Amino acid sequence: MEWELLGIILTGLAALYLLVFHIPYSIPHPLAARQGRETRFDVLRGFAMVGIVLIHIHSYFQFFHPADQTVTRTTLFLSNLSRFSVPVFILTSAIFLRKKEGYWISKLKNLVLPYSLASCLGYLVKYNNYNILEFIQFYLLGKVFAPFYFVPLLIQFYILFYLFDKLLTNNLYSKSLLFISLLLNLTSNLGFFDSILPKEYHSISILNYIFFFVLGIYIGLSYEEKENTKKKDELSILFLALTVLFLFFLILYSFGYVVDFKNHHIVYPIFFFFGIWQILPRFNRKVSDWISYIGNNSLFIFLLHPFIIHMMHSVDPYSFGGPILGYIVTLVLNVGIPIIIAFTIQKGKFLYRLLHSDER
Repeated sequence: MEWELLGIILTGLAALYLLVFHIPYSIPHPLAARQGRETRFDVLRGFAMVGIVLIHIHSYFQFFHPADQTVTRTTLFLSNLSRFSVPVFILTSAIFLRKKEGYWISKLKNLVLPYSLASCLGYLVKYNNYNILEFIQFYLLGKVFAPFYFVPLLIQFYILFYLFDKLLTNNLYSKSLLFISLLLNLTSNLGFFDSILPKEYHSISILNYIFFFVLGIYIGLSYEEKENTKKKDELSILFLALTVLFLFFLILYSFGYVVDFKNHHIVYPIFFFFGIWQILPRFNRKVSDWISYIGNNSLFIFLLHPFIIHMMHSVDPYSFGGPILGYIVTLVLNVGIPIIIAFTIQKGKFLYRLLHSDER
């Protein structure tokens, strides 16, 4: 709750700055003119995927070295810094969401089927006493591995969009829905629905993330605006000031109060999303391409990384060369191995299609 209130204060300061200096903010547009899909959304997903890995690396280091406070508080800082990840994934998933022919076929093929296979295999690998009822419960709630809760959560949003797409995509109601979803999300974060909703449902409650989903739809309906260089520079100053303030409080909470943040706070993910949107065009192109590639293959990393980190729990991270090198090696393995598998599968599909096209 303290972090949520801090976020509201930061938002108030940002709003005051925008009001005083009359700086209009241009909503990111999902389609770049004449260039098709805006690649910055893929870069954002790449950042989010790396962030999810960093969150779980903290748990890994804490498991082996809870007494080494310098290290665990540093990994906690990096974990807290990455708490924008799940909200940004939901937001970017909603931006391109459209109800069209094959809506559920694509969801079943590209999300539900890989998730089902990973859940079955994960249950066999992680647990000893197999129980079909327990597996069904874990599968529906995304509890086979900790990060798997994201899939049942996302599927609920897909169902919500399928049922109410005309309302959600109606420009007449878009701002009102955005405001209502903000109130619902904030109320949920402050725990007002905890006694009403079943305890098992809390982790996959759409109320915890509904604002990000509606905001994604709102962005998807937005129109591209002309850039104003002067205003863009003023926005950069604003984001720099807020970044410094944010980092100060993040360090205070991580190293001082040792608070482990939740994934569904409202302000920080939105601040990250819009802040990075301003910074991304200045990124090194090669770095952006790498992060974009991670974003494009995020499902592989998301589903395979829990297997890797689970198996690594039999190996002390310090055995890779100490805490710093151990952290880097852990990150590289958890992102790199799924990327290699994704690359191999994609190359295999390409060769298969090539061979079959030659036969014709």
